[in-house]
Amino acid sequence: MTSPVSILLPSEVLLSGPDPHVLRLGLLAPLSGLLGVAGPAIINCAILAGEEICLATETVMELVLIDAGGMPDAVAREVDLLVGAGLVNGLVGTHTSNIRVAVEARVADRVPYVFTPPHEFSRARAGSVFLGSDPKEHLRQPIAWLARNRRITRWALIGSDYVWPRQVHRAATSVLRELGQPIVLDRLVPMGHVDAAELVAATRRAGADAILVSLVGRDGIEFHRGVTELDAGQSFVRLCTALDENCLIAVGGDSSGELYSAMPTFLQQGDDRHLRLLESYVARFGLTAPLPGAYAEGCYDGVHVLAALCRSGLLAVTSAANAAEQLFAASSGGAAGGSELGYDLTRRPMRLARANDTDLEIVGMSSRV
Repeated sequence: MTSPVSILLPSEVLLSGPDPHVLRLGLLAPLSGLLGVAGPAIINCAILAGEEICLATETVMELVLIDAGGMPDAVAREVDLLVGAGLVNGLVGTHTSNIRVAVEARVADRVPYVFTPPHEFSRARAGSVFLGSDPKEHLRQPIAWLARNRRITRWALIGSDYVWPRQVHRAATSVLRELGQPIVLDRLVPMGHVDAAELVAATRRAGADAILVSLVGRDGIEFHRGVTELDAGQSFVRLCTALDENCLIAVGGDSSGELYSAMPTFLQQGDDRHLRLLESYVARFGLTAPLPGAYAEGCYDGVHVLAALCRSGLLAVTSAANAAEQLFAASSGGAAGGSELGYDLTRRPMRLARANDTDLEIVGMSSRV
């Protein structure tokens, strides 16, 4: 089908220059690197959101695709070039937090920047909008549910050594202290250097009966594959903070009954908004398209939020962060401004799911556990 949304490379827009008649959004998506496995679905969901916006508003939209899987400084330089030349109206990013930190420093609030995944706990810049949860929001009730329902008493923390997992470990330490749950192992692993056998052995030596896993993307995949290969799947509960269905399929599935994921969305949830998205996604891309997991769905939300910000007129009088809060309040309160957006901006609760082969089956929601 012919799409009203164009996908462009940075080199193309640098040659063509600014276009005041087009809503041009920078799309920071991982085409490589740790989260590369989620990249195709992320791009599909961005296109779907863009097409919905064009249909509803008669907006002409272009998405400038930037590979957010590279080194942070290189990604940030490319974004800085686009922003400095006035070639994008805003940015939507679905990628790791080390990229976000570098991009924020370069962009310096010149355009709105909507960051969609879970994020480390810190105050957003005035030009940034965080759609994901902070670590305490992400962890508190999933950990409490597992401690209560799986009778866990001793935890290991294993994550990638960069900004977001470090904050996850700090938040987990606080949450577990409140619950009276001791931490017997705390390990941060250099990105791209996961030794599953050594980590499993260290967890066993420490006597942990659960692991909080904040290894991201490919590193998490390597770890969970290793756990299965070592026949250690039933040795301890694993709670993941960055595992969606695409990652689980890349792992090869897991039938141990001990692998859990805490994310804002899963494919099997049954709320109306999620079901409408899945129906639209399948109708647009077909049944064989990459699964629209939590990262991809977050990007779908992010494109809608960024377009709403750019079209609202609020950015002329206030920061992106303040404008977004006004849009969220209008949407959740049923005010006229929310209905004019044509999109539900209500924040999503955290959910908990357990792996069953290549499916993630919801077992609890944070607001109910």
